[in-house]
Amino acid sequence: MAIVGAAAGMLGAAVGAAGAIVSAVVTGRSQERSQHSHWRRQVRRDAYTTLIKAAHELYRELTPRTLSLAHNGVRYPAYAPNELVAALVEACYTVQLEGPADVSMQADVVRDIFTRWNGAIFWQEASGDLALTHPELEALANIDLLVARDLAGDAQEKFLTMARKALDATSVRES
Repeated sequence: MAIVGAAAGMLGAAVGAAGAIVSAVVTGRSQERSQHSHWRRQVRRDAYTTLIKAAHELYRELTPRTLSLAHNGVRYPAYAPNELVAALVEACYTVQLEGPADVSMQADVVRDIFTRWNGAIFWQEASGDLALTHPELEALANIDLLVARDLAGDAQEKFLTMARKALDATSVRES
């Protein structure tokens, strides 16, 4: 009897140890997935923040030039630095990489609106001094700058809303 009791005790200890090991492995994997998910959320958040900041900086640069041309027909003293447009384009590429698809598409909308708005300002400040022969470039002459400014503001807001929802969805999956 003592041998049966000892064997049963050893078997129980072995089963208990195996259960503890399996539980630790499962918990470790779960924690690893949670940490990776948190890291991915932070990478997306940084990408979205970079795009929002780049759009905001360009908006701040283009707005006074727009108002000067629209209300006074006067050229603003400085052109928008190409670095601001380049920063927005680069931020858009990062958002495209990080996704999700609907947020990436809205980032493209923001980029396209801002680049057309900037091009229209450049065209109007040049006052036709440029000999543009490409229809795509000539179309910039017909863009209403105030409407372009409003579209840019709306596109930024929509991107921000979509980015928040995407980040919130990631947070829910982490919990």
